[in-house]
Amino acid sequence: MRKNKFIRPWVLISTVAIVVLFIGILILNTTVSNLIYSKVKNVCKIGFNCDIKLEKPRVNIIRGIFTFNNISIDKQIGGRKFNVNVDKVFIKINMASAIKNILYYSDKTTEFYANIDFNSKKHIKIDLKGNVDLRSLEGDFSLETKCSNIDIARIGQYYAGAPIYVKEGAADISLIGTCRKGRLDFSQHILTKNLFLSMKKEQDLGRQVFIGLTYKDIINYVRAKKGNIDVSFIIKGTLKEPEIDLSPIMENILAEIMALKISSGLQEWIK
Repeated sequence: MRKNKFIRPWVLISTVAIVVLFIGILILNTTVSNLIYSKVKNVCKIGFNCDIKLEKPRVNIIRGIFTFNNISIDKQIGGRKFNVNVDKVFIKINMASAIKNILYYSDKTTEFYANIDFNSKKHIKIDLKGNVDLRSLEGDFSLETKCSNIDIARIGQYYAGAPIYVKEGAADISLIGTCRKGRLDFSQHILTKNLFLSMKKEQDLGRQVFIGLTYKDIINYVRAKKGNIDVSFIIKGTLKEPEIDLSPIMENILAEIMALKISSGLQEWIK
């Protein structure tokens, strides 16, 4: 009987402690969820100059897991409004490195992994991994993302100004770089595979896209490349105003198209 009387208080204390701990974790998860929700909306508005709608994230602070659902982003670029919808964003943070980073225990940044599901039906997913400095007021981070076999069919089909659109094709996309004190230094690489362009208005194919480059030239270029086109470019500037210099790419494409035209002309002349 004495043994039972000795055990029962400890069982009660342990049970109460577990319940209190469980409630504390729930409160912490809810608090962090609200903080992240407000922070994301502010960063998108101030840092990226765009509007975002999303549900409050589900948080598991012990495991360092954050899940965002049903995200919609609107941004004005060059007077045109663009919209991006994301079904789900899954983020996993290394909590040990995060605690050290926040408490100045280590100069190391916080490691994270993310998976972005743009459309579960079309299986458009992107995996990211990188590091972020949680102590930095500018939100310094490094990022590496790779996405394979993205279905790019129907691109341009509903854009009235273009007489061509992507009928078939896939793309591999990678983005690697850093952001330090708000300044971007990224390298973007895009590889299209089995790209096939289709015409909407054949009479408009002679229209110029750029100086010396028509829509018909683009179709012939894609055919000559057999739909496999490799493109790389640098992204500089800031988060608000990224700067992308596509002139080296255009110069290279124009040079290849001119070579194709000369080759085609010589073949016709020989015949």
